[in-house]
Amino acid sequence: MAQDLMSTATPLFIQCPNGRNGVGLNREKYIINPGATSSLHLSMYEFVGALMGMALRTGETFNIDLGPSTWKQLLGEKLTIHDIESIDKLCVSALTHLSTMSKPQFESMMLEKWTTVLSNGKEAEVKAGGRNQNVTFESRNEFIECSIQTRLHEADAQIRAIKKGLNAVVPANMLSLFSWNDLELLVCGNPEIDLAMLRKHTVYQGCTANSAMIKNMWKCLESFSTAERQAFIRFVWGRSRLPLSDGDWSTNFMVSKLSTANDEKLPISHTCFFSLELPDYSSYKVMRKKILFAIMNTQAIDIDFNPNASALSAWVEE
Repeated sequence: MAQDLMSTATPLFIQCPNGRNGVGLNREKYIINPGATSSLHLSMYEFVGALMGMALRTGETFNIDLGPSTWKQLLGEKLTIHDIESIDKLCVSALTHLSTMSKPQFESMMLEKWTTVLSNGKEAEVKAGGRNQNVTFESRNEFIECSIQTRLHEADAQIRAIKKGLNAVVPANMLSLFSWNDLELLVCGNPEIDLAMLRKHTVYQGCTANSAMIKNMWKCLESFSTAERQAFIRFVWGRSRLPLSDGDWSTNFMVSKLSTANDEKLPISHTCFFSLELPDYSSYKVMRKKILFAIMNTQAIDIDFNPNASALSAWVEE
């Protein structure tokens, strides 16, 4: 059931925009489909909530992979623009760009209506009659706020249905004891990083599987906790989990030897390409220290992200 829900087999959940666009964090996550609002869909969401409750009650985990904002909403936590960015970096980049435009830039580049694009790619008005109204330079901040609120509440009806099913099995006052991380962990279980599967889908450049540096890298990963392994995958791929099966892998993990390196260098990742440039450190101890520092202290990925070289440029030009 979990595999069907996290696929196109059912209409309830869709891959988040970051996953579809290949930028930002949480690219492996699924989110609620804003377009699934029929009475049948809402009944299905209610049943998903009941399955979550059953997982909580029985300890039999329900391995669905939903974005952080969904778990926060189920607990009634307030969402912010950072929650949008966690699943749709391009949207937040576009709104940020809009807020910093000068008036001449705005008037020469913008012809925007009071609409926004939801997580499922469909256009929606951010206020009544918005499709027939132009955004002006003076009203752009109001437009930004309306767009943010529309995106934050695009799945309110579906969340209410899931909560109804969940609360039918687990009382709401009991859920108030948990953080969203706790709830995800209790429902979905501890998402282990399968190193054997990762090895199977790893290729090398400038080194081999038998190179001392590669052996040390795998030794490091084997010594890491689950949270540290997740941080490593996020560092190199922008995800916190690996694909569920061999058939779900669309690209291999590329490890290459950094040509100019010493013990002061840090590893370099390219999240868009699932690749890692690794210095040939003098010892396992040095490598472990440097990898841990990199994965735990570089939370902001896509630093080289250029909105003018992406789909954002089309958004701005239009």
